[in-house]
Amino acid sequence: MSAYLIVNYSVTDADQYGEYQKGAGPALGIGSDCELVVFDPQSERVEGETAGHQTVVLKFESKEKAKAVYESGAYQAIVGTRLGATSGHFAVLVNGMG
Repeated sequence: MSAYLIVNYSVTDADQYGEYQKGAGPALGIGSDCELVVFDPQSERVEGETAGHQTVVLKFESKEKAKAVYESGAYQAIVGTRLGATSGHFAVLVNGMG
């Protein structure tokens, strides 16, 4: 069953975030291990207490694959850069519909 990693945040340091972007695609295996479904830097909150302005959605073949990629040494080496360059961030991993 497919799975989606949904990440939302506000970018607070554009230069540092640019460094994250350079390494994130290869570390996440975009195009081989997952598909970039959404990259929206102008997300709008319509419900809830808080949400950042940027949303990214990645599609993986399974939750297990998503966890393996997220927890990989390659991604863990770069994720701190994103966390340092953003605020109000959250990430959720959800199953697809089939």
